[in-house]
Amino acid sequence: MLKSLYISSFVIIDQTRIDFESGMSVLTGETGAGKSIIIDALGQLCGNRASVSLIKKNCSKAIIEGVFDATINEALEDICEQLHIEPDEQFVITKEILQSGKSNIKINYQNASNQALKLLMPLLIDIHSQFETQKLFEEKNHIILLDEFSSQELADLQKKYANLYTSYKELKTKLKKTLEEDMSDEQLDFLESQLDEIDKVEYTDDEVDELENELKMLQNFEKMNEDIQNFDRLMNSSKGALPLIKESLNALESVNEIEAFQKSYDNIYNQYYLLIDDYENVMETYREFQFDQYRFNEIQETLYIINRLKRKYGFTMERIKEYRNDIIEKIEKISHREEYIQDLQKQVSESKDAALLIANQMHHIRLKNANHFERLIQKEFKDLYLDKAILKVNFDRVELCKNGIDRIQFLVSINKGQDLSLLNESASGGEISRIMLAIKTIILAYSSIETIIFDEVDTGVSGKVASSIGDKMLQLAQNKQVICITHLPQVACLAEHHYCIEKMITDHETTTAVHLLSKNSRIEEIAKMLSGEKLTPEAIENAKKLLNV
Repeated sequence: MLKSLYISSFVIIDQTRIDFESGMSVLTGETGAGKSIIIDALGQLCGNRASVSLIKKNCSKAIIEGVFDATINEALEDICEQLHIEPDEQFVITKEILQSGKSNIKINYQNASNQALKLLMPLLIDIHSQFETQKLFEEKNHIILLDEFSSQELADLQKKYANLYTSYKELKTKLKKTLEEDMSDEQLDFLESQLDEIDKVEYTDDEVDELENELKMLQNFEKMNEDIQNFDRLMNSSKGALPLIKESLNALESVNEIEAFQKSYDNIYNQYYLLIDDYENVMETYREFQFDQYRFNEIQETLYIINRLKRKYGFTMERIKEYRNDIIEKIEKISHREEYIQDLQKQVSESKDAALLIANQMHHIRLKNANHFERLIQKEFKDLYLDKAILKVNFDRVELCKNGIDRIQFLVSINKGQDLSLLNESASGGEISRIMLAIKTIILAYSSIETIIFDEVDTGVSGKVASSIGDKMLQLAQNKQVICITHLPQVACLAEHHYCIEKMITDHETTTAVHLLSKNSRIEEIAKMLSGEKLTPEAIENAKKLLNV
């Protein structure tokens, strides 16, 4: 569950910390007070894209931090392993939005990416907004919703199917590419000539580097000869470094018996003979090195051939080697084209059959759960005053795809005698909100997610329907943490914890603050929701009745 939310310099929020409790909480406030900003802040923790415009004016950065209690389960452990973080019973999620447009993200004080948030947070929190309700219009989401309801039975099969389907797609692509390839005798001759050309030059990248260094030395032989002779003169001529150091040692030798000079003398003595060793090594290497015109021409020709191969087949010898392996594979395919294609077709067929086997198992589980889902939905519809409405899960068989062999549509009939049709063809905004709430209520009851945020999903309803929506959220709150942003007093009065979002305007800026309401303050807030800003005795009495105080 969401334990606390800290927001700093975010849009019009200066700084606030909200400590949340279990059960049902509501956030209310006048239009424009900043209720949506709280959802936007949570959205940032869920991996929404950051923007500089979210940083409060004249501030260097915005900070959002959420503390979540979690129940460790297999799904959470899998995601944590994937993200290389330790699964924990508490997660601290921090996001800083910088003026540069970049973000700093930490999960339990360990650096993380936005993609990590998108993987982890759906296991901790579900944010349901009006936008989420509109997603019901998109047919592609219907199978996702049914699979969420069926997740306990489907999860393992879906993982297995995903691997099999990926393998099938890759093999199918490989077969298509093979059939489209030129596999003629002329192509075979061309490939064999390429292989012969590559095999004439068998060098590694390290060996090529050695050749280039040797060529460089040969190219610079004249300059090197001049430099070494100059080095020899400076080191070993009558006025060179070595004879002068030797004279210096002879001069110092007379005081060598004095203890204060002995250590320095010994150090200079040792350094002198080390210098002699290094000098002789340089000169010996120089004497061994001779300019060889034949070798010079040979290296030039070899590197010319190598560079030509690099331009044709790859920028490194390693890449050329990889290209050579590809040629060998292509030659093998052409030489045994019929057998190769038949084998590949067999692999495609076998992988498809294996995927179909799992897809059919998934279909039967979906079918069984769809019937159960429909029955549960009917009960939810009655609770939400949609007692004449019917939802039917319609199945069509399709070619093997990422979701299996099922195309699923949620068809509804809102009124008695009305034909089943897609949601956007028959339901009003208020009806769609209730249908989505019914679906969410059922799915989330089977989910391990502990925190559910409802962002004004009660828009467009009133009276007893509004009360029924509140009752449904309260029902969810028996096993989940429910946080609801609402304009409706019928919903707000049902919550165990009531937060008020207030907008404050000064001469220089507009800010937003969040307060947990006391019993009396809550009566006033509910009364304002009933009658507007001007409080009346009647509104106060009605608020007390709603709150049962």
